[in-house]
Amino acid sequence: MVEESTSKKGEVYSAVVIAAGAAVWLAAAGLLFSGYAWRDQLIVLALVPAAILTGMFPTTFPVPSGLKLTSEKITFTLSDAIVLLVACWYGLPASVFVAGIEGLTSSRRAVRRLSSNFYSFGMMSLASAAASASFSAIMRYGFGESGTGPDQSFPAVAVVLFAASIVHLVVNTGLCSILFAVRLGNSILQSWKENLLWAAPMFLPTSAAASLMYISLQYHTLVMVVVGAPILIAIHLGRRQHRGSVQERLDLIERAQAEREREHRERVELMEKSHRETVEALAVAINAKDEVTHEHVLRVQIYAAGVARLLGCTDAEIEALRAGALLHDIGKIAVPDYILNKPGKLTAAEFDQMKLHTIVGAQILGRVDFPYPVVPVVRHHHERWDGKGYPDGLAGEDIPLTARVLSVVDCFDAVREDRQYRKAMTRDEAINFITGGSGSMYDPRVVGTFVAHLPEFEAEIIARRNAPLPTYGVGPAEQLSAAALAVAPAAGLARDPEAEQKVGAFTPEEQGALRELALAVGAPRGAEESLAAFTRALAALVPFETCAVALVAPETGEVSIAHAAGRHAELLKGRLLAPGEGVTGWVISNRQSFCNTDPKLDLPTPLAEMFADYRTLAVVPVLRGQETLGAIALYSSSLDRYGPAQQRLLEQAATLLASSLPSEEREHTTAPPAVVPVGGPPRIHLSSQLTH
Repeated sequence: MVEESTSKKGEVYSAVVIAAGAAVWLAAAGLLFSGYAWRDQLIVLALVPAAILTGMFPTTFPVPSGLKLTSEKITFTLSDAIVLLVACWYGLPASVFVAGIEGLTSSRRAVRRLSSNFYSFGMMSLASAAASASFSAIMRYGFGESGTGPDQSFPAVAVVLFAASIVHLVVNTGLCSILFAVRLGNSILQSWKENLLWAAPMFLPTSAAASLMYISLQYHTLVMVVVGAPILIAIHLGRRQHRGSVQERLDLIERAQAEREREHRERVELMEKSHRETVEALAVAINAKDEVTHEHVLRVQIYAAGVARLLGCTDAEIEALRAGALLHDIGKIAVPDYILNKPGKLTAAEFDQMKLHTIVGAQILGRVDFPYPVVPVVRHHHERWDGKGYPDGLAGEDIPLTARVLSVVDCFDAVREDRQYRKAMTRDEAINFITGGSGSMYDPRVVGTFVAHLPEFEAEIIARRNAPLPTYGVGPAEQLSAAALAVAPAAGLARDPEAEQKVGAFTPEEQGALRELALAVGAPRGAEESLAAFTRALAALVPFETCAVALVAPETGEVSIAHAAGRHAELLKGRLLAPGEGVTGWVISNRQSFCNTDPKLDLPTPLAEMFADYRTLAVVPVLRGQETLGAIALYSSSLDRYGPAQQRLLEQAATLLASSLPSEEREHTTAPPAVVPVGGPPRIHLSSQLTH
């Protein structure tokens, strides 16, 4: 918009100068051919080719603006001396007539652009008119002489020609400076001062040449040529010499400017590299606490950038959204793992701690001088349109637009991925979810724009599907080596009461039940019979309404419910589990127990309805060394929770089951169960021909 406004101003100014110059030239031509004798008219017409001839030896200088080079140029010709001589000898009409024609022809030789040619014509006509008028006024009121021609005294002519040349210079440079200032957006006065001081040495010698040519012309025209030609040639050569020195200085300026620009580019590139590395370092920090999916980040970036572009966001805001798609959860490094990885619902206290990740993330990123506004995206991406979000409870348009965009597109993509606490939604379900939140959770304009253009975004995602995915510096976290794990602190290790409780003594009843369980899994029988015997013996140890044993197929890694007992057992048996699906999938993937959560979180929706009256769940992994063999899940409708003792017994049962399952790492032999020592957990090493 600024460039268009400047261009229009330049066009208007040029048109005004052309119109004024043309009016003055036409008036001068009319006076010349109506008020001059025919002999004087012929002489003036004869001087036109002379002016054009002298104008064929121009000296062109590029115009500097401070230390900045411009594409504008200014041209000096020797015809200025002829114009001043005509003004002295024949007056204003003849001078303007000759100057206008010479300005048009000399400009035409330099630039084949009519607008520039006519501007030069108008400018030279106006400058010549001002110089001629000042000549007549100073002669009349300064020296008491009137008229033109050879009858004027030489001292008066010399002084007045010098004054007229200054007026010519001031008007000429003034008109040029206004044009340059309008085109370049500079100060008119500053531009005029620079050009006046710079052009004065080039122009003023022409007044001395005109004065000498005036004296010579009083003797004879040939004398004027003999005297004037060497002077004009000397002026031309002096200008060329000066142009060479000016060009050297301009070359130095240009090289210095190029060097500064190169250094500036290097600084910008270094800053951009620093910001990229900062983003990648923060991404690694995120990955250390919370799993980052590259495909999810890429999709969210495409969605967010597309919506932001349609809503008129700036390039900086779009870049902020690209970074925000990756960094908006950076504050989760301050949230404990047990909250981040909890499959069930969060308590009020846990959710309050989760809310802090928006503030912590904004504080972390606020210390980085990003060239785009990423901090508002991170702080406010959990605000709601109705003002019921966090951390600041902003509502409506008070929420930054970038945060409103990210909250919609990130939620849409997130609900379409499986989580340990829920199943993924379909595309239509996800669309219905965000449209259902329009006007309450989300900005209706953002939702409408996103849904309307979703096919376009999906086409872009498909087009980029075969391209290598960006990693954003995110990779597997480096693990501690065996040597590092063996290192103990210098002050020794503290007692772990919880761990000691888990390996504490079993009661005589529990020891008896564990013996029965050991015998059940150790007896040689088929796989189905062994698992059935195991679940029957387990029921005497830990109460449940439903038990499911999930096993990992060693050949394929596929997880399935190999056996189920109790209520709805027939619904569970044989069900395949996707990696990380439900609480059982999470336990197998993470090799950690998870107890006392909503049983429905472990089941798909149709099955969850059948378990509506169940109140708690306990899942423990079945591990043998570094092998993950499966998991045991207990569902209860009678218990509110499984206590520490029950969890300890269930984990011991999982150990017994693991010892009985076949392993690819050893031969399978049948051995009698070891006796459970009184006062400690059973150390049982069993093996059977049980297969699955």
